[in-house]
Amino acid sequence: MIDFYEVCGYAAGVLFASGFIPQIYKSYKTKTMDDISYAWQFIFMIGVILGIIYSVHHNLPPIYLCSSVELVFMIILIIMKIYYSYKKNKNKVIDNLDDIADINSPRPLERPPGNGWNSVP
Repeated sequence: MIDFYEVCGYAAGVLFASGFIPQIYKSYKTKTMDDISYAWQFIFMIGVILGIIYSVHHNLPPIYLCSSVELVFMIILIIMKIYYSYKKNKNKVIDNLDDIADINSPRPLERPPGNGWNSVP
């Protein structure tokens, strides 16, 4: 017979782990993760790892199986944050180089105000 509490444990784990899916999707679509801090990601990841260790030691499959999925999702978010930050900074450097190139490029002669170059009123 299926234990009600076991079902609750698995259901909670699936819901907690699936909570990362909307964030991963949004981050992928917007290509920005400025609002997600590395500190939160690493603290959360350490907590999940410690929870996995505890649940494996006490043989709690609903916790260690679902927490393992959470850990994978968190690693995906960290990789995405690193990648998008690198890409954003790389584009910023390229934009700055383009600005420098524009400053150093010769400007075309502009027509002075009035009727012409040597116009006498």
